[in-house]
Amino acid sequence: MPPLTPWTLDQAVAAHREGRIDDAVRAYEALLEADPRLASVRHNLGMVSLGQGRLDRALPLLEHAYVEDGGNAGWLHSLAVIGMTLYEHNCWEDAYVWLERAVARAPADAAVAAALARVRARDYLAPEVYDPVQARTLLRHAPRESANYVYAIDIVGTCNLRCPTCPVGNSQASERPRGFMPLDLFEKIILKIVAERVDRQAEIWLFNWGEPLLHPDLPALIGIVKAHGLRCHLSSNLNVEHGLAEMVKAAPDDLKISLSGFTPETYERTHARGKLMLMKANLYLLRHYLDKYGVATKVWVGHHLYKGGESQLAAVAAVCQELGFAHHPIAAFYQPLERLVELIEGRGKPGPIIDSLIESPLVYVPRNAARSRPGLDCELRFNQTVINHDGSVALCCSVYDKENMLGLQFVDTPHAQIERARYEHAFCATCMHHGLSYSIPDARRIGA
Repeated sequence: MPPLTPWTLDQAVAAHREGRIDDAVRAYEALLEADPRLASVRHNLGMVSLGQGRLDRALPLLEHAYVEDGGNAGWLHSLAVIGMTLYEHNCWEDAYVWLERAVARAPADAAVAAALARVRARDYLAPEVYDPVQARTLLRHAPRESANYVYAIDIVGTCNLRCPTCPVGNSQASERPRGFMPLDLFEKIILKIVAERVDRQAEIWLFNWGEPLLHPDLPALIGIVKAHGLRCHLSSNLNVEHGLAEMVKAAPDDLKISLSGFTPETYERTHARGKLMLMKANLYLLRHYLDKYGVATKVWVGHHLYKGGESQLAAVAAVCQELGFAHHPIAAFYQPLERLVELIEGRGKPGPIIDSLIESPLVYVPRNAARSRPGLDCELRFNQTVINHDGSVALCCSVYDKENMLGLQFVDTPHAQIERARYEHAFCATCMHHGLSYSIPDARRIGA
């Protein structure tokens, strides 16, 4: 005979509905201990845990309950909630099967169908790859940075600012070539991208470490991209006094604005050499030109948060709402990878900016590594090619130093050879060893 419990199922459900979550958890746990055959209780406890962010506890419970009782019509709503919650936590590999189940039962749910399409593996990517340096096979995943293959073309070999969390501001630049990519070289690069057809819908990003608005021929470069039916993305600090109207008229598809504070004291320390009033004026000018020329460029503000910056969130959000721009706050992080490796290995001097980060890399890197899905390849090498302003190819978008350039010219080198050179480069193994590679969270490793 099962042990007696002070809770009834009705009481547990009532506590759940009334938001008395701790009582609901205790009640469901007691009911399950009394009778482990109660699939509905297992389902309810799994849903409560999911809402708490206890994905590590929720998934086993929900999977077990679905095996026992998945045919029940009561799962209709839960399937969508489970799939979308995992999707929003970036646990796409865990979300996939739940989204599939949800779409099978409710195909008219557009949001769920869109999420399912986004988490699917890309047909232009092999599902796995052998890493000769690490002597192991790694699995690929649906890329997060873009739904398509990315070519990041750094059309400007430097930047007008010296942000201390960016390599232009914290690395030696004596061996780093500077300049503007010539129009004829750029067109050759785009023609090769189109001819190779790695992905028919490849995206062209006209930036990496450089400021694209400095390029005197930026509108022409955007025009070349769009003439070949490719999407064009820009990222700018908006600390320029010319070329904004011409850039808008060229109609790039996406424009990210980098911002790190909304008072001169905060902004001009973390966007060193930048002028907040110029950036703010350009935000409004940007809206003016978008309306004047009827351009539908999607604009969003990447708001890099430092210690104390949370108090400025509302002000930035209000301006973004006024201008019709999306607002995406994110904790600032330290780049490039070479400086991160030095920091983790106890070499070099990271500078005082580390103390201004909301979290030190010595805290967030091991945490991310502990919750990441094991055995995966890095998206920054399997879904991206980075081209410097002189046409040379970089290992990935996160490196800066000369030794991490591949020594290849993009226009002269087939895609397969570029990819092979990336996988044979030793720095990727160093990066992965330290938990610095692009990591994907595993729901079974994520607690509250």
